[in-house]
Amino acid sequence: MIKYYVRVSTVEQKLDRQLLAYDKADIIYSDKVSGKDKERPQLKAMLQDLKENDVVMVKSLDRLSRSTMDLLEIAREIENKGATLKVLDKDIDTSTPIGKFFLTVIGAVAELERENIRARVLEGVEIARQEGKYKGRKKGSIELKGDSLERFKQFYKKNFNKTELSKEFGVPRATIYRWEKVLKEKGEL
Repeated sequence: MIKYYVRVSTVEQKLDRQLLAYDKADIIYSDKVSGKDKERPQLKAMLQDLKENDVVMVKSLDRLSRSTMDLLEIAREIENKGATLKVLDKDIDTSTPIGKFFLTVIGAVAELERENIRARVLEGVEIARQEGKYKGRKKGSIELKGDSLERFKQFYKKNFNKTELSKEFGVPRATIYRWEKVLKEKGEL
């Protein structure tokens, strides 16, 4: 059975590009959370549902994981279930020794590239800050009051996780953390 895993980082992003890349899947699992987040409900469900001889398809490695260690751990779990992983854009197939090798190498290179980009961005921000051109990100203030406040408290008390709360209220997870902090300080949570 072919299981296709697709992921985008935020609820605003679309899965279309990944869905168009492969249309022969028996089951599609999709998450709208960061690849850094290990708590991805559909990824967990897919890994639990895997059976021997299943094939896990992903458009690209970064859809599966942002870290080499996590990527290799997920690949190992797929292999331990007797299934294989295929990565469409790199033509990687872990049913072969060379496929396993390329998975490891490309995963490490992708992580290195992300870290280099991050370092360059931070360096550019620091230069702009020194030149007085960078003032930092503008803080948004999304107020939580009235019915929304009561709804948030209800969802929070039902132990919804931060990702679910951010989807429900249409705000970033950082806003959920800020609301939680403020309400705890006020003794309302």
